[in-house]
Amino acid sequence: MFKKISRPPAEKLAAYILLFLMAAGLLPVMYLGRYNHPTGDDYYYGAETRIVWEETGSIRRLLEEAVRGVALQYERWQGSYSAMLLMYLPPNLFDYRAYRCVTSVILLLLTGSVFYLLKPVVCSLWKGTRSLWLILSALMVLLWVQTVPFQGESFFWYNGSMYYTGYYSLTLIFLGMALRYSLQPKRHHIPVMLVLAVFLAGGNYVSMLPALLLIAGLALLLLLRKKKTQALGITAIWLTALLCFLINVLAPGNQARKEGMWSIPAWKAIVKSLLQGFYYIRAWSSGWLFLSLLLLTPFLWKTFSRTSFRFRWPAAVLGLGYGVFCSMSCPTFYTMNSTGPARVAAIVYYSCVLFVVGAYTYILGYVCQLLSHRCTAAFSAEKKKLLTGAAFLIFFLFTGIQTVKNLAETTAGKAVALLTGGEAAAYELEYQERLRILEDDRIRDVVFLPYEHQPEMLYVGDFGGSPEDETNRKVAQYYHKNSVCVDYQGD
Repeated sequence: MFKKISRPPAEKLAAYILLFLMAAGLLPVMYLGRYNHPTGDDYYYGAETRIVWEETGSIRRLLEEAVRGVALQYERWQGSYSAMLLMYLPPNLFDYRAYRCVTSVILLLLTGSVFYLLKPVVCSLWKGTRSLWLILSALMVLLWVQTVPFQGESFFWYNGSMYYTGYYSLTLIFLGMALRYSLQPKRHHIPVMLVLAVFLAGGNYVSMLPALLLIAGLALLLLLRKKKTQALGITAIWLTALLCFLINVLAPGNQARKEGMWSIPAWKAIVKSLLQGFYYIRAWSSGWLFLSLLLLTPFLWKTFSRTSFRFRWPAAVLGLGYGVFCSMSCPTFYTMNSTGPARVAAIVYYSCVLFVVGAYTYILGYVCQLLSHRCTAAFSAEKKKLLTGAAFLIFFLFTGIQTVKNLAETTAGKAVALLTGGEAAAYELEYQERLRILEDDRIRDVVFLPYEHQPEMLYVGDFGGSPEDETNRKVAQYYHKNSVCVDYQGD
């Protein structure tokens, strides 16, 4: 009389729930981006290109000016040629309202890169289901976006977020394509990877150095497995990336810039980086990370108990993985003898979470395959369902506790608080008042009071206190003023 309603398998249900949570967590952060505005280096690098665009409206002249700026910076300041080109072309160059798109673009790029990287790992290497790929990817996005400690410089400030989170995301896509080429080569892989190699090598060193190590390792692995065609292709990609990376590193501007920094010998930077990795893992191993590993366990165990992929030599794999993770700290220790600014720490945080999840996954796969025959004999289908149900129950119990305690500290929680509490809107009003003054041709010398509202995430800094400040002079040039500064004394 009544038709029985079939329930979706637990794996699919978990995938649907996590995708919903991921989207629900992204939306308020992306919406907060509508209150996002340029500051600092967004004006510093955009001043000359802005003037050219105003005077000519020509894309060709605009790009010529941007390339001229890249060449100048290559000689005087830094060699990251592709990143510098993007710095000279900030979104506010065309319209200040375009800056509102920064957060959404960065978040979508980061999210897409995670899904792209993990699909060949889960579906091709492990022979796992599409649902497991969605579960793992959604969890990684939730962890990265919602628990990263440095949201402002990671998702809102164009100059910082593009240079680090943006390039990190493209690096994951680059690695994902290299993995796809190694498993099943396609005609478009090599030319696309060559373009990415040239582009990424002109970015930051923190994400490029581990990428070079991973690509070199992949080429060696393919050679050992006698996949000569793929090994040759990946080697060509690696050599291209290495050559362009050296062009970046050996820039005269880098040498001049290094003189003003507290650099240390390379061996000491490596040692410090290896030690720093332990501090990062200890500091960033949160309750959210524990809950994610707990939720993944039954799904991973089910997949690993039937996969043909062998989890061999876990100590060697984890050791190499830890070394690659720690390599991200080498550039900042070598040049500055520090872990670097918040925007650098953000992408190290992504890799820390990725390493911990990857290490747990590999160990779980090793243990599962080691005990697979015993587990098959010991557990019936009903007992396995009971074990999965118990894992779900524990997960949701602890999730409830964790949510009540720490939801407000997530990125989405902070975004909702700024939106509903009115602080974002108040910051917007102050910005619009400043913009009115900056666009008023009758006012030649501008003195602002500091922002009364400085909402977390949106506010990442302000202009300097002196008209002679280098960035302030660029801001004045940008808006055709004699001078611009902020009166921090309140006089």
